[in-house]
Amino acid sequence: MEKIPLRRGRGKEGPKGMDEIKVLNRLAKAVGVTGFEQAGVTETVTELFRESTEGFDGAKVWNDHNGNAFAEVGQGGPKLLIMAHLDEIGMAVMKIEDNGMLRMASVAGVDPRVLPGSEVRVAGKKELRGIVGAIPPHLTASKKKAYKWDELTVDLGLPAERVRELVSVGDRITFCPDDVLELKNGFVSSKSLDDRALVFAELYCLELLKKRRFDCRVVMCASVNEEKTGLGARTASYSVDPDMAIVMDVTFGKAANTPDGYDMDKVMLAFGPNIHPGMFKMLKSAAEEAKIKWEHEPCMGATGTDATDVQISRLGVPCGLISPPLRYMHTNAETIDLETLKNCGRICAEFITALGPDWRDKLCLD
Repeated sequence: MEKIPLRRGRGKEGPKGMDEIKVLNRLAKAVGVTGFEQAGVTETVTELFRESTEGFDGAKVWNDHNGNAFAEVGQGGPKLLIMAHLDEIGMAVMKIEDNGMLRMASVAGVDPRVLPGSEVRVAGKKELRGIVGAIPPHLTASKKKAYKWDELTVDLGLPAERVRELVSVGDRITFCPDDVLELKNGFVSSKSLDDRALVFAELYCLELLKKRRFDCRVVMCASVNEEKTGLGARTASYSVDPDMAIVMDVTFGKAANTPDGYDMDKVMLAFGPNIHPGMFKMLKSAAEEAKIKWEHEPCMGATGTDATDVQISRLGVPCGLISPPLRYMHTNAETIDLETLKNCGRICAEFITALGPDWRDKLCLD
Protein backbone atom coordinates (compact mmCIF):
# COMPACT_ATOMS: atom_id res chain seq x y z
CA MET A 1 0.00 0.00 0.00
CA GLU A 2 1.31 3.46 -0.87
CA LYS A 3 2.61 5.26 2.21
CA ILE A 4 0.72 8.48 2.90
CA PRO A 5 2.62 11.29 4.67
CA LEU A 6 1.68 11.45 8.33
CA ARG A 7 -0.41 14.41 9.45
CA ARG A 8 -0.77 16.15 12.76
CA GLY A 9 -2.59 19.11 14.19
CA ARG A 10 -0.91 22.49 14.66
CA GLY A 11 -2.74 23.36 17.87
CA LYS A 12 -0.70 24.76 20.76
CA GLU A 13 -2.90 23.42 23.54
CA GLY A 14 -3.23 19.76 24.40
CA PRO A 15 -5.61 18.19 26.93
CA LYS A 16 -4.03 20.21 29.76
CA GLY A 17 -5.50 23.31 28.13
CA MET A 18 -8.99 21.83 27.96
CA ASP A 19 -11.44 23.17 30.54
CA GLU A 20 -13.04 19.80 31.21
CA ILE A 21 -15.88 20.89 33.48
CA LYS A 22 -16.77 23.80 31.21
CA VAL A 23 -17.02 21.45 28.23
CA LEU A 24 -19.06 18.92 30.22
CA ASN A 25 -21.38 21.73 31.32
CA ARG A 26 -21.98 22.85 27.75
CA LEU A 27 -22.79 19.30 26.73
CA ALA A 28 -24.92 18.23 29.69
CA LYS A 29 -26.96 21.44 29.92
CA ALA A 30 -27.95 21.42 26.25
CA VAL A 31 -31.53 20.30 25.63
CA GLY A 32 -32.14 17.51 23.13
CA VAL A 33 -34.70 14.83 23.92
CA THR A 34 -34.37 11.92 21.51
CA GLY A 35 -36.10 12.74 18.24
CA PHE A 36 -35.97 16.49 18.96
CA GLU A 37 -32.22 17.01 19.27
CA GLN A 38 -31.99 19.85 16.75
CA ALA A 39 -33.69 22.18 19.22
CA GLY A 40 -30.47 22.61 21.18
CA VAL A 41 -27.82 19.97 21.53
CA THR A 42 -26.89 19.48 17.86
CA GLU A 43 -25.83 23.13 17.61
CA THR A 44 -23.84 22.88 20.85
CA VAL A 45 -21.94 19.77 19.76
CA THR A 46 -21.25 21.25 16.31
CA GLU A 47 -19.73 24.35 17.94
CA LEU A 48 -17.55 22.19 20.18
CA PHE A 49 -16.41 20.07 17.23
CA ARG A 50 -15.51 23.23 15.34
CA GLU A 51 -13.49 24.57 18.28
CA SER A 52 -11.76 21.22 18.84
CA THR A 53 -10.66 20.80 15.21
CA GLU A 54 -8.99 24.21 14.97
CA GLY A 55 -5.34 23.62 14.06
CA PHE A 56 -5.88 20.40 12.08
CA ASP A 57 -4.97 20.60 8.40
CA GLY A 58 -8.06 20.13 6.24
CA ALA A 59 -10.47 19.49 9.13
CA LYS A 60 -14.19 19.40 8.29
CA VAL A 61 -17.25 19.89 10.52
CA TRP A 62 -20.82 19.36 9.29
CA ASN A 63 -24.35 18.19 10.10
CA ASP A 64 -26.70 15.95 8.18
CA HIS A 65 -30.46 16.25 7.67
CA ASN A 66 -31.25 14.22 10.79
CA GLY A 67 -29.15 16.32 13.17
CA ASN A 68 -26.05 14.13 13.46
CA ALA A 69 -22.90 16.20 14.05
CA PHE A 70 -19.59 15.26 12.41
CA ALA A 71 -15.94 16.28 12.58
CA GLU A 72 -13.24 14.81 10.33
CA VAL A 73 -9.49 15.12 10.80
CA GLY A 74 -6.47 13.43 9.21
CA GLN A 75 -5.68 12.14 5.73
CA GLY A 76 -4.70 8.86 4.11
CA GLY A 77 -4.96 5.34 5.48
CA PRO A 78 -8.24 3.77 6.59
CA LYS A 79 -11.34 5.71 7.56
CA LEU A 80 -12.27 5.26 11.22
CA LEU A 81 -15.70 6.27 12.51
CA ILE A 82 -15.95 7.07 16.24
CA MET A 83 -19.51 7.50 17.48
CA ALA A 84 -21.26 8.62 20.67
CA HIS A 85 -24.88 9.69 20.82
CA LEU A 86 -26.02 13.19 21.75
CA ASP A 87 -29.71 12.61 22.46
CA GLU A 88 -31.14 12.31 25.98
CA ILE A 89 -34.14 10.74 27.62
CA GLY A 90 -37.01 13.00 28.60
CA MET A 91 -40.76 13.37 28.76
CA ALA A 92 -43.60 14.82 26.72
CA VAL A 93 -46.72 16.77 27.62
CA MET A 94 -49.74 14.50 27.16
CA LYS A 95 -52.55 16.63 28.61
CA ILE A 96 -53.18 20.06 30.12
CA GLU A 97 -55.59 19.82 33.05
CA ASP A 98 -58.31 22.39 33.71
CA ASN A 99 -56.18 23.88 36.50
CA GLY A 100 -53.10 24.22 34.26
CA MET A 101 -51.23 21.19 35.58
CA LEU A 102 -49.46 19.10 32.95
CA ARG A 103 -49.74 15.35 32.55
CA MET A 104 -46.74 13.69 30.94
CA ALA A 105 -45.33 10.45 29.58
CA SER A 106 -41.85 9.03 29.25
CA VAL A 107 -39.79 9.50 26.09
CA ALA A 108 -37.21 6.69 25.87
CA GLY A 109 -36.95 5.43 29.39
CA VAL A 110 -37.55 7.84 32.28
CA ASP A 111 -38.42 6.01 35.49
CA PRO A 112 -41.37 7.77 37.23
CA ARG A 113 -40.00 6.75 40.63
CA VAL A 114 -37.25 9.39 40.40
CA LEU A 115 -39.53 12.28 39.44
CA PRO A 116 -41.51 13.49 42.50
CA GLY A 117 -40.00 16.75 43.72
CA SER A 118 -37.75 17.15 40.67
CA GLU A 119 -37.30 20.44 38.85
CA VAL A 120 -37.92 20.18 35.10
CA ARG A 121 -37.94 22.41 32.04
CA VAL A 122 -40.81 22.48 29.56
CA ALA A 123 -39.92 23.44 26.00
CA GLY A 124 -43.06 25.42 25.14
CA LYS A 125 -43.23 28.66 23.18
CA LYS A 126 -40.61 29.71 25.69
CA GLU A 127 -38.67 27.65 28.22
CA LEU A 128 -40.63 27.20 31.44
CA ARG A 129 -39.45 25.87 34.79
CA GLY A 130 -41.68 23.50 36.67
CA ILE A 131 -41.84 21.07 39.58
CA VAL A 132 -43.03 17.49 39.38
CA GLY A 133 -45.68 17.07 42.06
CA ALA A 134 -47.62 14.14 43.46
CA ILE A 135 -50.13 13.37 46.22
CA PRO A 136 -48.30 13.65 49.56
CA PRO A 137 -47.60 10.24 51.14
CA HIS A 138 -49.75 11.24 54.14
CA LEU A 139 -52.81 11.15 51.88
CA THR A 140 -52.15 8.00 49.92
CA ALA A 141 -53.63 4.60 50.69
CA SER A 142 -50.20 2.98 50.74
CA LYS A 143 -46.95 4.82 51.46
CA LYS A 144 -44.88 1.89 50.17
CA LYS A 145 -45.97 1.92 46.53
CA ALA A 146 -44.07 3.93 43.94
CA TYR A 147 -45.87 6.68 42.04
CA LYS A 148 -47.19 5.89 38.58
CA TRP A 149 -47.28 8.29 35.63
CA ASP A 150 -50.97 9.10 36.07
CA GLU A 151 -50.25 10.21 39.65
CA LEU A 152 -47.66 12.82 38.63
CA THR A 153 -48.15 16.35 37.32
CA VAL A 154 -45.90 19.26 36.34
CA ASP A 155 -46.72 22.47 38.20
CA LEU A 156 -45.58 25.61 36.34
CA GLY A 157 -47.09 27.98 38.88
CA LEU A 158 -49.05 29.75 36.14
CA PRO A 159 -52.77 30.35 35.60
CA ALA A 160 -54.38 27.74 33.37
CA GLU A 161 -55.05 30.30 30.62
CA ARG A 162 -51.37 31.28 30.49
CA VAL A 163 -50.27 27.64 30.45
CA ARG A 164 -52.45 26.98 27.39
CA GLU A 165 -50.94 30.01 25.64
CA LEU A 166 -47.39 28.75 26.14
CA VAL A 167 -47.62 24.94 26.19
CA SER A 168 -49.01 22.41 23.73
CA VAL A 169 -49.53 18.66 23.89
CA GLY A 170 -46.35 17.03 22.62
CA ASP A 171 -43.95 19.67 23.96
CA ARG A 172 -40.83 18.06 25.40
CA ILE A 173 -39.86 18.09 29.08
CA THR A 174 -36.33 17.56 30.38
CA PHE A 175 -34.62 17.33 33.72
CA CYS A 176 -33.42 20.74 34.87
CA PRO A 177 -30.13 21.56 33.05
CA ASP A 178 -28.07 22.70 36.02
CA ASP A 179 -24.27 22.82 36.08
CA VAL A 180 -22.45 19.52 36.43
CA LEU A 181 -22.05 18.66 40.10
CA GLU A 182 -18.42 18.00 41.05
CA LEU A 183 -18.31 15.28 43.70
CA LYS A 184 -15.34 14.01 45.68
CA ASN A 185 -12.58 11.81 44.22
CA GLY A 186 -13.06 12.98 40.65
CA PHE A 187 -16.70 11.98 40.24
CA VAL A 188 -19.16 14.22 38.38
CA SER A 189 -22.95 14.07 38.27
CA SER A 190 -25.54 15.53 35.91
CA LYS A 191 -28.44 14.80 33.63
CA SER A 192 -27.73 13.40 30.14
CA LEU A 193 -24.26 12.01 30.80
CA ASP A 194 -25.73 9.08 28.86
CA ASP A 195 -24.29 9.75 26.36
CA ARG A 196 -23.00 13.34 26.35
CA ALA A 197 -20.13 12.15 28.55
CA LEU A 198 -18.81 10.12 25.61
CA VAL A 199 -19.18 13.08 23.25
CA PHE A 200 -16.81 14.71 25.75
CA ALA A 201 -14.49 11.70 25.29
CA GLU A 202 -14.54 12.33 21.53
CA LEU A 203 -13.51 15.95 22.12
CA TYR A 204 -10.81 14.82 24.56
CA CYS A 205 -9.48 12.41 21.93
CA LEU A 206 -9.27 15.26 19.41
CA GLU A 207 -7.22 17.29 21.89
CA LEU A 208 -4.84 14.36 22.31
CA LEU A 209 -4.49 13.95 18.55
CA LYS A 210 -3.22 17.53 18.26
CA LYS A 211 0.02 16.28 19.81
CA ARG A 212 0.26 13.00 17.87
CA ARG A 213 1.07 11.76 14.42
CA PHE A 214 -1.42 9.45 12.76
CA ASP A 215 -2.02 7.91 9.36
CA CYS A 216 -5.78 7.66 8.90
CA ARG A 217 -8.97 9.64 8.47
CA VAL A 218 -10.91 9.98 11.73
CA VAL A 219 -14.59 10.90 11.58
CA MET A 220 -16.13 11.78 14.93
CA CYS A 221 -19.91 11.51 14.97
CA ALA A 222 -22.34 12.58 17.67
CA SER A 223 -25.47 10.70 16.66
CA VAL A 224 -29.15 11.38 17.21
CA ASN A 225 -32.02 9.14 18.26
CA GLU A 226 -29.99 6.33 19.84
CA GLU A 227 -32.37 6.07 22.78
CA LYS A 228 -35.32 5.16 20.60
CA THR A 229 -34.78 4.21 16.94
CA GLY A 230 -31.08 4.14 16.05
CA LEU A 231 -31.82 6.50 13.16
CA GLY A 232 -28.67 8.56 13.64
CA ALA A 233 -26.29 5.61 13.67
CA ARG A 234 -27.91 4.02 10.62
CA THR A 235 -27.76 7.10 8.45
CA ALA A 236 -24.37 8.30 9.70
CA SER A 237 -22.60 4.98 9.19
CA TYR A 238 -24.13 4.65 5.73
CA SER A 239 -23.02 8.12 4.65
CA VAL A 240 -19.52 7.95 6.16
CA ASP A 241 -18.93 4.39 4.85
CA PRO A 242 -16.05 3.69 7.27
CA ASP A 243 -13.48 0.90 7.13
CA MET A 244 -13.97 0.34 10.86
CA ALA A 245 -15.82 1.94 13.76
CA ILE A 246 -15.59 2.51 17.51
CA VAL A 247 -18.82 3.19 19.37
CA MET A 248 -18.67 4.70 22.85
CA ASP A 249 -21.60 4.45 25.24
CA VAL A 250 -22.03 4.11 28.97
CA THR A 251 -22.61 0.86 30.83
CA PHE A 252 -23.82 0.13 34.35
CA GLY A 253 -21.56 1.20 37.20
CA LYS A 254 -21.33 -0.41 40.61
CA ALA A 255 -22.94 1.37 43.56
CA ALA A 256 -24.18 0.28 46.98
CA ASN A 257 -27.58 -0.57 45.50
CA THR A 258 -26.24 -1.97 42.19
CA PRO A 259 -23.69 -4.60 43.25
CA ASP A 260 -23.84 -6.28 39.83
CA GLY A 261 -22.45 -3.20 38.07
CA TYR A 262 -18.88 -2.70 36.92
CA ASP A 263 -16.06 -1.00 38.85
CA MET A 264 -16.10 2.73 38.18
CA ASP A 265 -12.34 3.01 37.60
CA LYS A 266 -12.21 0.51 34.72
CA VAL A 267 -13.03 0.98 31.05
CA MET A 268 -15.22 -1.83 29.76
CA LEU A 269 -14.43 -3.35 26.36
CA ALA A 270 -17.37 -5.30 24.96
CA PHE A 271 -17.06 -8.59 23.13
CA GLY A 272 -19.67 -10.84 21.57
CA PRO A 273 -21.66 -11.15 18.31
CA ASN A 274 -22.05 -7.37 17.96
CA ILE A 275 -18.27 -6.84 18.21
CA HIS A 276 -15.64 -7.64 15.57
CA PRO A 277 -12.88 -9.83 17.08
CA GLY A 278 -10.15 -7.86 15.33
CA MET A 279 -11.47 -4.56 16.70
CA PHE A 280 -11.63 -6.03 20.20
CA LYS A 281 -8.01 -7.14 19.99
CA MET A 282 -6.85 -3.74 18.75
CA LEU A 283 -8.79 -1.89 21.44
CA LYS A 284 -7.38 -4.22 24.08
CA SER A 285 -3.87 -3.58 22.77
CA ALA A 286 -4.49 0.19 22.78
CA ALA A 287 -5.72 0.11 26.39
CA GLU A 288 -2.73 -1.91 27.53
CA GLU A 289 -0.28 0.29 25.61
CA ALA A 290 -1.79 3.35 27.32
CA LYS A 291 -1.63 1.54 30.70
CA ILE A 292 -5.37 1.92 31.26
CA LYS A 293 -7.31 -0.46 33.49
CA TRP A 294 -9.91 -2.32 31.47
CA GLU A 295 -12.23 -5.29 31.80
CA HIS A 296 -14.23 -7.58 29.51
CA GLU A 297 -17.91 -6.79 29.10
CA PRO A 298 -19.56 -9.91 27.64
CA CYS A 299 -22.54 -9.11 25.42
CA MET A 300 -24.05 -12.27 23.95
CA GLY A 301 -26.33 -10.45 21.54
CA ALA A 302 -27.08 -6.92 20.40
CA THR A 303 -25.43 -4.46 22.79
CA GLY A 304 -28.32 -1.99 22.91
CA THR A 305 -26.00 0.74 21.62
CA ASP A 306 -25.29 2.38 18.28
CA ALA A 307 -22.88 -0.49 17.61
CA THR A 308 -25.90 -2.64 16.75
CA ASP A 309 -26.79 -0.38 13.82
CA VAL A 310 -23.26 0.58 12.73
CA GLN A 311 -22.19 -3.06 12.46
CA ILE A 312 -24.75 -3.88 9.75
CA SER A 313 -24.33 -0.74 7.62
CA ARG A 314 -23.80 -1.39 3.90
CA LEU A 315 -21.74 -4.60 3.63
CA GLY A 316 -20.93 -4.58 7.35
CA VAL A 317 -18.54 -2.51 9.45
CA PRO A 318 -15.95 -4.02 11.84
CA CYS A 319 -17.07 -2.48 15.10
CA GLY A 320 -15.75 -2.16 18.67
CA LEU A 321 -17.45 -0.82 21.79
CA ILE A 322 -15.87 1.19 24.63
CA SER A 323 -17.90 1.86 27.78
CA PRO A 324 -17.21 3.69 31.04
CA PRO A 325 -19.44 2.60 33.94
CA LEU A 326 -22.17 5.07 34.91
CA ARG A 327 -24.23 5.09 38.09
CA TYR A 328 -27.95 5.93 38.26
CA MET A 329 -28.55 5.67 34.49
CA HIS A 330 -31.62 7.43 33.08
CA THR A 331 -32.01 9.76 36.05
CA ASN A 332 -31.16 13.42 36.66
CA ALA A 333 -28.15 12.36 38.76
CA GLU A 334 -26.12 10.18 36.38
CA THR A 335 -22.66 9.84 37.92
CA ILE A 336 -19.33 8.97 36.33
CA ASP A 337 -15.61 8.91 37.15
CA LEU A 338 -14.08 11.74 35.13
CA GLU A 339 -10.68 10.01 34.87
CA THR A 340 -12.29 6.82 33.54
CA LEU A 341 -14.18 8.93 31.03
CA LYS A 342 -10.95 10.55 29.83
CA ASN A 343 -9.39 7.09 29.58
CA CYS A 344 -11.97 6.28 26.90
CA GLY A 345 -10.59 9.16 24.86
CA ARG A 346 -7.04 8.00 25.54
CA ILE A 347 -7.80 4.49 24.24
CA CYS A 348 -9.21 5.97 21.04
CA ALA A 349 -6.16 8.18 20.57
CA GLU A 350 -3.83 5.21 21.13
CA PHE A 351 -5.86 3.09 18.70
CA ILE A 352 -5.63 5.83 16.05
CA THR A 353 -1.91 6.35 16.57
CA ALA A 354 -1.22 2.61 16.24
CA LEU A 355 -3.07 2.19 12.93
CA GLY A 356 -0.59 1.35 10.19
CA PRO A 357 -0.44 -0.27 6.74
CA ASP A 358 -1.27 -3.65 8.29
CA TRP A 359 -4.72 -2.59 9.51
CA ARG A 360 -6.49 -4.90 7.05
CA ASP A 361 -4.51 -7.89 8.27
CA LYS A 362 -5.51 -7.12 11.86
CA LEU A 363 -9.16 -7.22 10.86
CA CYS A 364 -8.92 -10.60 9.14
CA LEU A 365 -10.88 -13.25 10.98
CA ASP A 366 -8.84 -16.18 12.35
